Amino acid sequence: MSSESKLQTFLDWSVNNGSRIDERLQFKWTSSAGVTCYAQKTIGIETKPLISVPKKLLITNELARKHFTFMDKQLPTSNLNALTQLYLSHLKFNLDTSDKERDFFQPYLDILPLHMNQPYFWSSNELELLHGTDIFLKIKQNFSSLLEEFTELATILHIDVEDIPTSETVFTYIETHLNNLHSGNIQWNSFMAYLWSSSIFTSRAFPQLLIEPTIAREESSLAFLYPVVDLLNHKNDTNVKWEFEKDEERADFIFNETLKANDELFNNYGDKSKEELLLGYGFIPEDINPYDTSSLTLRLDENHISQARLLAKLPDVNLAADNCVQFSLSIKEPVPDSLFRLFGYLSKLKSENTLTSRSILEGSDELLTILTSKLDQLKNKGAISNSSKNCSPEIIRMVKNYFNSQRRIFQASIDFLPRFQKTILKKCAKECLSFKTIYKMDKRFSNSLLLSFGVVNFEDLIKKGYLKQALLLWIVRISNKDEYKDDNKFLNSSFHFLGIAECFQDVSSSIVIEKKDVMEYMSFYKSLFPMLGEKIPEVFDKGNWGLKQFIIADTVLDRLVWIRKLNQEPIFLKKQHLQL
Repeated sequence: MSSESKLQTFLDWSVNNGSRIDERLQFKWTSSAGVTCYAQKTIGIETKPLISVPKKLLITNELARKHFTFMDKQLPTSNLNALTQLYLSHLKFNLDTSDKERDFFQPYLDILPLHMNQPYFWSSNELELLHGTDIFLKIKQNFSSLLEEFTELATILHIDVEDIPTSETVFTYIETHLNNLHSGNIQWNSFMAYLWSSSIFTSRAFPQLLIEPTIAREESSLAFLYPVVDLLNHKNDTNVKWEFEKDEERADFIFNETLKANDELFNNYGDKSKEELLLGYGFIPEDINPYDTSSLTLRLDENHISQARLLAKLPDVNLAADNCVQFSLSIKEPVPDSLFRLFGYLSKLKSENTLTSRSILEGSDELLTILTSKLDQLKNKGAISNSSKNCSPEIIRMVKNYFNSQRRIFQASIDFLPRFQKTILKKCAKECLSFKTIYKMDKRFSNSLLLSFGVVNFEDLIKKGYLKQALLLWIVRISNKDEYKDDNKFLNSSFHFLGIAECFQDVSSSIVIEKKDVMEYMSFYKSLFPMLGEKIPEVFDKGNWGLKQFIIADTVLDRLVWIRKLNQEPIFLKKQHLQL
């Protein structure tokens, strides 16, 4: 039977069993677009449904439980639709025995596609296009979950199954059995059949809340198959409404927009990102999607995750398998606060008992490095040849489209970071000061750098590689501030120096200097002293300028200074807790 004939047989079956389809609508089948629904004439906004389907045509969890005589309230799996999916596999592929339920639903079963476009059914060459990305990790994670729940179902229901793949062999298993699926020649109790039925559910099922508004919260993820309406294609932001008429036991589809003649009638699956559409439905629209999301997956050791949950207030939603944490990125929220807090925690010093403005800013620079690396990977991944070996041109198009959307999100996240840093600095305006400003204000010190290093401005410090030396020299200068009578008022300004001298004293009283520390700084120290003290005594021969002072200054530098990654500008920040 041709696809057009199967579609017409299904529509006739649906109407003959009580469905109502507005006569102004026409369902069509084409080889390029599959099933579509068009308005044959203008349809204004109406309160009456365009499509109504009686409850007896819905495939529900209730039918599945009756079929398998399974009476326990919950299965030991997180997927409450697992039993219904297995029931669908039985209806579709158990052709060896007579079955009244299957015979009844046969016209509907016949139009459910066997050629699936979701990545779970791609060839190894096509999947390789996604290798090394977060979406590939999600595919592997989803395979593991499906294998686990299928095995649990088979055990609980005492179903004999053969050749269950492992997580390591699942890709090969699917490629081996794909042609059998396309021909419908698979066993209903095989993993291949279950993978097919779960993908049908992901792409077609509707929430049980539609027909059971009072359903318990723990069962809110239950879903059902909704013949006729599930033929409609998806479009974001389409204004539709689903209702259940309890008295007549029918599910109604109401379209709250005007349709002109030849306009396609769309459903709205929800505000789906391109990643969700690709994984769940096997297609990606060409247009820019405002609901696009991406994810950043990070592997951390168990201790870091445990501490981050406490100190960085890392929500459970971010926890992923195998010591991984995962964060959602989007155009609307380029970088979530939880991600900033995590990197603030990872950049925290032992001397910091909480997240500080320094650790948050330092962490944001580390995050910038990772995001930039991910963007470069996506650019390389997106450079796919249209003639990639043994890959479907349609899949190549979708993958390119996907990578383009992912690049936009990562670029938006990268662009957001400088704005975030400016916001933090503005928030801490009274407790921070740029070393560039210090350089301009402390004229005696900046003039001494001209004589000692030959730098004529602040930018020269960076260009000539003297920035760290200048920072260490200035911190030691602050530690000797009481020795500068002429500069006493300036050097003691609490606005400018933010407890730097106090931090110096704190480090000095607790630091243990080892031989390796002395050896590390010896060359640096000898290159400057006693030469500087003799050449510019008014700056470098006041107070204590011994080697130990510079070892201490380096620790102070770590604790109080953030060097902005984008322009290498050092910012002194008062040590304080920062709440995001």
